[in-house]
Formats: sequence, structure tokens, C-alpha cells
Amino acid sequence: MSPPSLPPPPSHDLLAEQAQAWIAWLASGHVDDHRMHEFEQWLAQPGHRRAFEHERALWRSLGPRPPAATTPPVRRARPLRWAMAAAAVLALLAVAPDAWLRLQADHRSSNVVEAVQLPDGSQAVLDADSAIRVRFDADARRIELLRGRAWFAVTADPQRRFSVVAGNGVVEDISTVFTVARDEAQVETQVGQGRVRVASPAGGGWTYLDTGQRARYGDGGGVARLADIDADSVGAWRHGELLLEQASVAEAVQSLGRYRSGPTFVRGDLSQLPAVSAALRIDRPEQALDALAATAGLQVTRLPLGVAIVSATPR
Repeated sequence: MSPPSLPPPPSHDLLAEQAQAWIAWLASGHVDDHRMHEFEQWLAQPGHRRAFEHERALWRSLGPRPPAATTPPVRRARPLRWAMAAAAVLALLAVAPDAWLRLQADHRSSNVVEAVQLPDGSQAVLDADSAIRVRFDADARRIELLRGRAWFAVTADPQRRFSVVAGNGVVEDISTVFTVARDEAQVETQVGQGRVRVASPAGGGWTYLDTGQRARYGDGGGVARLADIDADSVGAWRHGELLLEQASVAEAVQSLGRYRSGPTFVRGDLSQLPAVSAALRIDRPEQALDALAATAGLQVTRLPLGVAIVSATPR
């Protein structure tokens, strides 16, 4: 998907259409270096970044929301533009399942670990296939973990709290180093240094965690403490190492799959295989998958386009 040629100077409506075209292209997944350079040149022109951010906020506002008790007021000024934007979003979501994530996220990793410098000097490291949204202002520093797992080293700022929102809860920093991991059902946080506090639902009572401690919460609310761990193991994936401690084989395969460039599928039932404990190099995911297969009794079939099919070894 390629945005049209864009003759300067554009009118307000044309500029909005250009921004919408670039947003659709970015979310399409067909991003190449040449077109990205053109986008960066377009974004650098006066007024273009503001138009882009405005249209991105508009697209976000058209996403799925819980039913409201009352109908919000309808903007009448440009009904056709709203309708076209809504239709474009629906079409985009139909062809790109994670398009909405692309539009929501400020930082998103592929199949490799990526470091992010935050506006306040704090550091974040995104695990593979992870995404965050950053909202810093004069009163608070807020990160939303949209997918996956992230490690944070927070710069002290007594005037602004640093919080990570994930699922229906929140993890708040108290001058520390910690990780937050999110999957479909639950969120887990681990403390590598210092202290955090966790609440689920957000705004509920706090559970405090110190170095080496961890906790988990799910959709049902309530924070559950887990067994303590070695603080040095917190965020070990940042250094290219995946630590598995009595993990199910299916979970281990899923964890490794995020570091592969192609899709990983499981064939058959792996639940009867014994749990595994291992340290695997995620910077060499194919060798790590083979090592896991040899340890856990798996068979890996590799197909074109990076596809790997994992199944239990026939007995």
C-alpha cells in the first residue's frame, strides 16, 4: 500500500488525507526502507507531524469500546471524513490483524529484543513481539503495556510517578528495576532491584514487592504473590537468554516462537510431556528450538517461509 504523490503546499483537508494514507501504509505491514525515507521527509515538513498525530488520535478513537450508558455527541462538521476514516479502519483491521496494535503503540518490537530510551531518561527494553504506549506529562509518567514483556530501569523523579498499566491492573515504580509481562489471561511483574507496588484492579489496594519478589494478577482482579526468584534472573532475556523453570513444553515452544522470524505451530497434544527447565539462547532461536526438541522429545518440521511445525516425537 503506497500513499499517493503529495504536491506541496497542501490544504488542511488534503493534509489530513495524506496523513490517513501514511497511517494506513504504516499499519499495512508492507513497510520498506525507501518508502520509510519518503515518510520521514513528509513528516519533517511544517505542520505535517501535527496533522499526522491528529489523524492517528482520530483513528484510535474509532476503535472498539465498551458500551456506554449514553450516546456521545456526534461531530457534525465533517461527517463524510469520519465515515471514510471509520471505513478505512475496518478495512485495515480485516487485512491486518494487528493493525490496531500498530496504531496504538509508540514502540513495538519484531522478533528481536529492542531497547527504548524514554523521554525522562528512563530505559525500557522490549522483549520480542512486544509493544508499549508512552504517555508522559507534567504530572505523571505512564506506560501502557499493550503486548508482550518489557524491562524498565526508572530515573527518579519525586514529582511524577512512573506507572505501567497492563490488563486491569497497574505496577507503580518506587525507584527500581523491574519487568512486566502480559499474555491473554494474566500479568506478571518481577523486581530486579528496589521496590514496586501492584494493584488489580487499578485503584485497589497495593501489594508491595522488593528485590527478587514477583506477583501475578488476572482479569478477575486481585494480586497473588509468587515464589521469590534470583534477582539476577529478572529480565535475563535482555542478554539473549531464555530461562525456563519447570515450564510446560507447549509454553516453552510458544516462548521460543516469539524470537523466530517465521511462524511456529504446534501439532497435536504436548500436555503429556514432562515439564522442562533449561537456559536457551534466544539470539540463536533455531538452535534453541532444536535443543528444546532434543531435551523434551519433540520433532521439528521446517517448511518454506520460516514455518516450523512442532509435534511430539512418535513412540
